[in-house]
Amino acid sequence: MTSAQQVGLRHPDGPPARHEPVFLLAPARSFTTVTVALLAGHPDIYGFPELGLFTAATVGELIDPARAEAGGRWFAEFKRNGILRAVADLREGSQDQPAISRAEKWLTERSSWTPRQLMDYLLELAYPQIGLEKSPETTGSGDALDACVRDYPNAVYVHLTRHPVSTMRSMREHWRHIPGMTEKRLTGMAATGWYLSHARIVRKLAAMPAGQWTRIRTEDLLRDPRTRLPKLLTWLGLRTDDDIVARMTHTENWRFANTGPSGKLFGGDPKFMRSPILRPVAEPGEITFDQSWGLTVEISARITALASQLGY
Repeated sequence: MTSAQQVGLRHPDGPPARHEPVFLLAPARSFTTVTVALLAGHPDIYGFPELGLFTAATVGELIDPARAEAGGRWFAEFKRNGILRAVADLREGSQDQPAISRAEKWLTERSSWTPRQLMDYLLELAYPQIGLEKSPETTGSGDALDACVRDYPNAVYVHLTRHPVSTMRSMREHWRHIPGMTEKRLTGMAATGWYLSHARIVRKLAAMPAGQWTRIRTEDLLRDPRTRLPKLLTWLGLRTDDDIVARMTHTENWRFANTGPSGKLFGGDPKFMRSPILRPVAEPGEITFDQSWGLTVEISARITALASQLGY
């Protein structure tokens, strides 16, 4: 029996489960958007855009465009794009502006729903495909990760990792333009963002049955998808035909791999959404931090130790 069968995922030799999604767990800037696009190329997988469900108590809070966020109102609007796009796509098969507006109206009428209710509804619409979701916010706090696992204790969890130095470098570049950002704060956010998210994930997964989760270095997956994908698909209990794997490498075909008909919709990494092709990534090197970042000896040692545990 495969691990996928043990936790109730869809398998060629067994019945499908409607409400057992796959969650990719990782901090921001870990190649999670391209990984979703890669996996969504499988005919049995529906890859969601970022939903960020477990950061609020109700749907009303999730879709509030004025919701307080570190990046301000624009960032709050950016973050709710994923929910609007998913609802519009699954309910109407379209992401044009009228469909997005109707999705917003539909969600507003269900403002009292819990995130679990919304996710279950979306999973039902996606059936018989398996729902696959990733949101960095899920690992951004202990409460959000706890909520995810509490609501979906039988889901499959895939821990995605990326080298701490390249992740932090990407975080710094991505967050540099947040209003009020200082160099000191940028360094702190990047260091704690990588370390705390992965530490939370490691602790949470350690309490789960071994067959319910796996860990993958995204650099390995993206550098050699034709070798790495079949191993992951086999673990999930899904087909690994050569033509399927070849199709999966065309990440530009993901239904959300663009900015929508309006050119203003996201729900994932903006850089990828604007040019959603699969690109080679550098092989992880040694853990050598940029001295200009000013990391303390203590945090450098902690990051290095955890990175070593994760295979770097």
